[in-house]
Amino acid sequence: MYLYPYGATQPENIETISDNLKELQTRLYMERRGADMQDGPLLIFYDQEPILGEFNYRLFDHIAKLRGPHVLVTTEKDSETVKRIQERYGWHVVYYFHHIFAAHDWFRGVQFDKRLVMPAERKLTKKYITFNRLTSAGRVYRTLLVANLFKNNLLQYGHVSYNDICPENGHTFIRNLADARDAGLITQELCTEASYNVAQAPLPLRIDYKDQPQIPNHSFILSAVPETQESFCYVVTETCYWEQKKHLTEKIFKPIVSRMPFILVGPAHNLEYLRSYGFKTFGKWWDESYDSIKDPIKRLDAIQDVLNYICSLSLNELEDMLKDMADTLEYNYNLFYNQEFINNAWDELFVGIKSIVDPK
Repeated sequence: MYLYPYGATQPENIETISDNLKELQTRLYMERRGADMQDGPLLIFYDQEPILGEFNYRLFDHIAKLRGPHVLVTTEKDSETVKRIQERYGWHVVYYFHHIFAAHDWFRGVQFDKRLVMPAERKLTKKYITFNRLTSAGRVYRTLLVANLFKNNLLQYGHVSYNDICPENGHTFIRNLADARDAGLITQELCTEASYNVAQAPLPLRIDYKDQPQIPNHSFILSAVPETQESFCYVVTETCYWEQKKHLTEKIFKPIVSRMPFILVGPAHNLEYLRSYGFKTFGKWWDESYDSIKDPIKRLDAIQDVLNYICSLSLNELEDMLKDMADTLEYNYNLFYNQEFINNAWDELFVGIKSIVDPK
């Protein structure tokens, strides 16, 4: 059982697939008749989006009515929200890194994109680049990032894309900051300061799609390739930030396939999580201790310190640093496209499911 189209989250989006169609049809028929049926496990692939707790109850309450045993397949690890779902429904849980497969599908053929330039050959005009599309209350860390960039007079040094009106809910950044304050994510003081700073920024902030009222959702492509290639560092604002979980999406792989260094704006310990899959990060060149800071506001401040440092360097110094990083960037690129890496990610899923459905 999975959700379609990609990114959907509600019962009306459920699709099912089975190797044995007759078995599946029998299960659904017996369910409609209210029969007590214990067949093979029902695998629920909720792996495209993060699990948010109460938001998911409508979907999971619907699925829970079907006979099990139920196995929730998720793409987040060490997750407090997954633990709460498990306690509520009593389901088995299997983890795998779904977005490895999504990114491989979406970014295939990148080696043939002639707009991508090898690190040693790049001529930099900007010190960083960052994309920020959804900016609702749960994702106001993107607004806080932009507010900090303005406050530190760094907008001029980067390519910054930012929706001051969130396309998800149609609310302005002021409303979304207030909602985040009301949800206890930020203080009134921070809400006021961020609202002021963003209001002073030269809105709208666009890298591309300047003729459109909102930045479209193009997760499946490398956006603004010429702009990325003239920027030193990719500031990845991930899907999750506030939560205690290990969860990364295709966003973290965009700088990797572009052979760019990156700063991760995500939950604590997610750089460590990425390294556990063999990737190298950039502690040799700047302070990555922000990854271990649990307090989300203090972590964002530490990320800002890294950006302050990078922007204090000249473009020539950053070009030299890029050359020094070339082996690390090439290593990450090659690892991502290595078939053994894909096979290991598949084995992680296969072994996890097998341990539950066939523990022998």
